[in-house]
Amino acid sequence: MFMVRTLGVEAALDDDRPEFALPGERQVGGLALARPATAGIRSRVVLELRRNHGGYRSMALVGGEFTPDEGDRLDWRVRLGETDQPTPQPGLLPGTHLPGLPEWLDHAPVTGLRTHLASGTLPAGRLVIDRAGHGRDSSPLLLVTATELLLHVLLAAAFGMPQEPVITSWVDTGRIPAALPGVG
Repeated sequence: MFMVRTLGVEAALDDDRPEFALPGERQVGGLALARPATAGIRSRVVLELRRNHGGYRSMALVGGEFTPDEGDRLDWRVRLGETDQPTPQPGLLPGTHLPGLPEWLDHAPVTGLRTHLASGTLPAGRLVIDRAGHGRDSSPLLLVTATELLLHVLLAAAFGMPQEPVITSWVDTGRIPAALPGVG
């Protein structure tokens, strides 16, 4: 596990947290034009972000998997939904979250991917967002950011680049790097 903390901003990465699996009773997805990707490997990551704004604390926990392919399409899916009896689970950072995405957060992961999916520059393969956690401090806006940052981290891992600088950059600057790893 990798963790970065500064005053007011925290981020953590881990390989997987199956306890945050989304049931997929609802899902959004499709095919997007992409460029062939022949040199990558499958990557799976879970990411948690926290931000404090003048006494208001927001959090987002999201995870997924990317598998590169030689084709010219990216098959993408975002699973949605909550478990029937969610039990609070420890997050990557101190505290607990309920597994899943309630309906009021459904739009956020898709919004976080939308610009990149429309660009045609993503590597071909399969992208699945299938892990999430929420709580009273969940923020749709931070979940949008977390999903976009997760895409950067998944691509870095898939193409043999370090993930930590992507996360450290966001913690230090509050901005997501302009260029996606492995895209060029």
